[in-house]
Amino acid sequence: MSILKYSAFLKAVEYGSLTKAAEALVYTQPGISHMISSLEKEMGFPLLIRGKDGVFPTENAKPLIYYMQQIVSADETLKEISCKIRGIEIGSLRVGAFNSASVEEWLTNGKIDIGLMSMPVPENYDFIPLYKDTILAVLPIEHPLAGCEKVDPADLVKYPFIIPHEGGDEDVWQVMNAEKLNPEIKFRIKGDMATLSMIGQNLGVSLIPELALPFRFDNIVTKPLIRDHCRILGLAIRSIKHASPAAEEFISITKEYLGI
Repeated sequence: MSILKYSAFLKAVEYGSLTKAAEALVYTQPGISHMISSLEKEMGFPLLIRGKDGVFPTENAKPLIYYMQQIVSADETLKEISCKIRGIEIGSLRVGAFNSASVEEWLTNGKIDIGLMSMPVPENYDFIPLYKDTILAVLPIEHPLAGCEKVDPADLVKYPFIIPHEGGDEDVWQVMNAEKLNPEIKFRIKGDMATLSMIGQNLGVSLIPELALPFRFDNIVTKPLIRDHCRILGLAIRSIKHASPAAEEFISITKEYLGI
């Protein structure tokens, strides 16, 4: 079975469109359709549902997606290594940005090669720590605790909390669990800017990592906690030992940039 056929199928699933898959692979739409039809004949069952709203993987095809992605990724790594041996530097790398709830999912299903994220990382993945990001108390500017040099989380939980939606609230619970506290959750919000806006309107308090805060935001103050809490940011990869040349170079450049 041709790896190109796997790539055609995976791109069709990724974009939900044979036309967009063809554009991504620089093929004609009939050419992509023919490759997928040929793959279906080899497999012995349909792989795509073709409808007015696009194309979707069949139930039988879904368990195969992960393995096809691994084969395509391994083929790319093989080409990179063989080129490196010959002194030719080429390669591609798919990186998922931190603060996307999908990064962990993208890693495990093979859509990205490296994830810039905070701990914990998916099981059986290697993690390269890069930066300790301090978690701060975020308060309305006229809040009773706003004048404190440092804030005790036990005092903070006396006030209504505004926290991210489930799946994005790990930083809050990291502090709460470590301090053995249970906040009164008044609002669950999607997006740090919306959270900050609501805090500025005196609707509650929160805990937010320093890097997630803008340089300036009206009507709020940030305060360190009396005991340090932080999230560890870094790079998650399936295996450092078996990383592709492109991944190795990306990791090296990132460390050099951060002075690690």
